Amino acid sequence: MRVAVLNPMFGKDFTKSARWFARSRGRVQRHPDYLATAVAVLEAAGHELLFIDAQAKNMPTGTLMPRLKDFRPELLIYQATTPSIYADIDAARQCREALGGGVHVLVGPHVSAEPEDTLRAAQGAVDAVCRREYDYTLRDLANGVPLQECLGISYMKDGEYTANPDRPYIENLDELPFPAWRHLDIRDYRDGAKLFPFLTLITGRGCRHRCSFCQLPQVMTGHAYRQRSVENVVAEMEYDKRLFPDLKEIMFEDDTLTMKVARDRLADLCETMIRRKVNLSWSANARVDLNDLEILKLMKRSGCRMLCVGFEFGEQQILNNVRKGTTLEQMVAFAENAAKARIRIHGCFMIGGPGETRETAMKTIEMAQRLNIDTAQFAGVVAYPGTAFYEWAKAEGALVPQNWRDWVTTDFEQASIISLPTLSKEEINELIDVGLRRFYLRPSQMLRMMKNIRSWADVKAKAHGLMSFIQYFTKT
Repeated sequence: MRVAVLNPMFGKDFTKSARWFARSRGRVQRHPDYLATAVAVLEAAGHELLFIDAQAKNMPTGTLMPRLKDFRPELLIYQATTPSIYADIDAARQCREALGGGVHVLVGPHVSAEPEDTLRAAQGAVDAVCRREYDYTLRDLANGVPLQECLGISYMKDGEYTANPDRPYIENLDELPFPAWRHLDIRDYRDGAKLFPFLTLITGRGCRHRCSFCQLPQVMTGHAYRQRSVENVVAEMEYDKRLFPDLKEIMFEDDTLTMKVARDRLADLCETMIRRKVNLSWSANARVDLNDLEILKLMKRSGCRMLCVGFEFGEQQILNNVRKGTTLEQMVAFAENAAKARIRIHGCFMIGGPGETRETAMKTIEMAQRLNIDTAQFAGVVAYPGTAFYEWAKAEGALVPQNWRDWVTTDFEQASIISLPTLSKEEINELIDVGLRRFYLRPSQMLRMMKNIRSWADVKAKAHGLMSFIQYFTKT
């Protein structure tokens, strides 16, 4: 079967956003890492693929039509997110009208959280949505399994919403092929915190922790951390290096590679990278309960350059309110140990959690200044559908948006969408700017960032970050 897989364009520079440092941990996800794996699954099943990241190319859907008409897809798959859902539906509608046929489906966390709302909003533009992990759901559809018999599918029948049973999570992730990056240009993806060009790599799916605001475990991948084997992960790194000889960095995009229950595997992964002489810089998401200095030093020896760390709040009660499961003491100890191991830390901080006040928000800003870290981002807590935080915000009347498009600003940046009795949306936005200024506009911080420049890739990353900072404050 001929299958077209699209990451539709939502807004100019939405993926390559200049203001990367202002995003939250619940950030808008348009990078096609999960999508690229599903494409590889479809190819392995013998299907012919056209895979286009139109968002990364700033390519309106209309300009894709000549390629789509030449390809004549029988199945069309669209990645969707909460703020882009109306644009994603419109992309499907344009394709359906232009092509006159085919099966059209949406995938992603938003449609997993809001399948019925999505289908009713689509009004026939799509035939179905795929809930949760969709690799094998798409393969079944491409193999000809009818909608009515396909696990993990929701669809409309005679005006009524129908949901098939959930598809079980994939337990043996090693059986999945490596992502089909060969279809894409990795130079289309920039992030001021990472060396350029970089690729993402997912070594496991799911997260055992229960942070109320984190969307993927709650709606897509579950709370059991299913891990790929170390050999399989390192083989993918080696494959990526062969595919892209100028690759500078791998970003491990697991919700957290470093959780305690996976610490032995992390050590094995680092030792295998050293033994196999992978010689590739890597970064990863991490929690502050990674307080083992020896593990951190081993990570550094294996190529770890930077960790993206969810400190989140500088007030213990707010951490408890979002079920973070970490302490202020762990934050300080972790930052000091990471500095001793010479691993750079990009700190993620949020404002607007349950019970937040100006005083508690200022504690977060002050904590960011005290910690021994290299870069930081500040953002309002994002209430994405399907999360416990979203349900709390709805129940408390704290949600500001009137529709899904309001989850981002007119510049396609993550919007502050929470307004509390103790802290308004406007105050949250003001405090985000205060945090950014106080963190970055310190002579000691500027000197630290200059000292961290070790290569031309560092120069380009810092230049991108500087432009981000300037653009942020010249637009606000």
